[in-house]
Amino acid sequence: MIKFKSYTGYLLIVLLLTAGVCGVTAGARRPGPADDARMKAAYMFLEAENRLHQGEPGTAYHMLSRAAQLDPDDPGIAGALGEIILRGGVGDSASFEHAYDAVRRRFTSNPADFQSGEIFADLARQWHRFDDVRDTYDMLRREHPSRPDYALEYAWFRALDYTDGDSTAVADAMDILDRIEAGTGVDADITLHRLRAYSVAADTAAMVGCIRRYIATAPADAQVNFAAGQMFGFINMPDSSLLYYSRACELDSTMGAAYLARAEQMLAAGDSAGYDREVVHALESPTLEFAPKLEILTNYTRALYQDEDRHKGISQLFGRMLDIHPGEAELHNLYGAYLATVDSTAAAVEQFGYAMDLDPDDEEYPQFLLQTALVAGDTVTAVETARTAAVRFDNMAFPVTGAQILYSMGRTEDALAMLDSAKLSGQDNKVALSVYYTFRGDLQHALQRSDSAFVDYERAIALNPRNVGALNNLAYFMAVDGVELDKAENYIRQALIEEPLNPTYIDTYAWVLFKKKDYTGARKQIDDVLAIYDTETDTVAPDTVAVTDIIPSVPDKEDTTVTETVEEVVEAVEIYEPETPSSEIYDHAGDIYFMTGDHKEALEFWKKAHELDPENEKIKKKIKHKTYFFD
Repeated sequence: MIKFKSYTGYLLIVLLLTAGVCGVTAGARRPGPADDARMKAAYMFLEAENRLHQGEPGTAYHMLSRAAQLDPDDPGIAGALGEIILRGGVGDSASFEHAYDAVRRRFTSNPADFQSGEIFADLARQWHRFDDVRDTYDMLRREHPSRPDYALEYAWFRALDYTDGDSTAVADAMDILDRIEAGTGVDADITLHRLRAYSVAADTAAMVGCIRRYIATAPADAQVNFAAGQMFGFINMPDSSLLYYSRACELDSTMGAAYLARAEQMLAAGDSAGYDREVVHALESPTLEFAPKLEILTNYTRALYQDEDRHKGISQLFGRMLDIHPGEAELHNLYGAYLATVDSTAAAVEQFGYAMDLDPDDEEYPQFLLQTALVAGDTVTAVETARTAAVRFDNMAFPVTGAQILYSMGRTEDALAMLDSAKLSGQDNKVALSVYYTFRGDLQHALQRSDSAFVDYERAIALNPRNVGALNNLAYFMAVDGVELDKAENYIRQALIEEPLNPTYIDTYAWVLFKKKDYTGARKQIDDVLAIYDTETDTVAPDTVAVTDIIPSVPDKEDTTVTETVEEVVEAVEIYEPETPSSEIYDHAGDIYFMTGDHKEALEFWKKAHELDPENEKIKKKIKHKTYFFD
């Protein structure tokens, strides 16, 4: 039975088979090699489109490249490939030009295809090739006369020709707008396009005439006056802009946008007293709805929060609003955000708490409360918020964060219980689930439940084979327990493929080898760890470490657990900037050096470990007796 990778692939085969049957019935010629190549190219093209929709542009690129080789004359394939190249931004100028021409040909070969036209116009705009943008919209408006948006775009780019010395460009643009307006009447959108076109020639008189012509359509309409205020603002006439915003407010006292625009016009003009007066007037207006008031208060707070002299006035304004509009969760949330921004975190926690109580179904409020409580050091509120939200919402972040807080407090059993309150489903992101099970493994191991911890780590790795944290932890704890050491070595080697210069992972590898009694191999790895650290500068000393010395040898091809090659890894090496070695690393170094016969150096490492962890009885014993004691 034939298995198809996608529905589009299956559909294409059906179409091709159907076409073949019809051809035989009609006595058509049998397909030749060229037909076969075209059919393969068509299949790969559709499959590439599929991959693009699935978020796999790299795979789509390779498939389109192959399709273009099979059928180089197909403008659709060449255009799709060119589009990926241009959007990806990878290549030299010659390849970009070739790709650009391919996208252009895709459209010009079939001007009725408005989607390819819009794509080419968009790319041409990004590349500042405005002549191509203009010509594309010219073709689109002729092919699709019922689409005024294409004509409007053409009018704008035609007007831009004025800047290149074409004195008729603005007049031509106006002719196009006149024809559109003949069918729609005078409206704000077309008037704005007229203003843009006249602005190219800096014809202020013509722009003012356009605005007055628009106002004349409905001089007593609040929305028309508001739009006129915006238009006068566009042509930099602030006094006229403020006048028409005020008229809009007089005509419709509930128009929040007009109040907001008028206030911001005053702020832009430097009239801070007028701005304050206008904001207070708007917020206390009995006719203005709460939503526009909230927007005005948000903008006011955003504009002035950095001025410490304004903090008292802003808080008073919030207090007045809370009196006028009690029980509004969004208002408490905004006040909390402001307080958190100005470092009044305890007060912010209180406001976020009110918001959460007033609207317990909004997931954002407990998120803000949790984050702010942590900043404020209020772990009690943070844990309780996480616990409540974990029950109410299907968001893994709440129980995980709550568990992390409890774990940091030494309450490991409570942390595991909190973590287990998470509502997991098959729809959860695999990477996130992998992190979840890694943390669960950490908690299980902290509770000395190694078998359960190993199960969680392996589950994490199954969900995300590149989860280096799970790979490292599982390998290390297996080594500590002295179990399944071959398996542990495989896990840590996988982690090192991903992060070959991570000293923690190299130390784990050294300890796995030590437990396998490969003391020479362990010595080599621990030396690499120590070489990464420069204890005088706390930075990496890359010249002291050879990358190929740190990366463990890649298994034979039969070992399918690792597929990357050393060369691929080296190309993606990440340089770490660790702090100084931990007590554990020095302790490991001492043990390893002792077992390779370097007893004096081993003692020095144990002493360094003791300095960092003076209460460790095992290290004290090694120093006292100057020997390693097997676990």
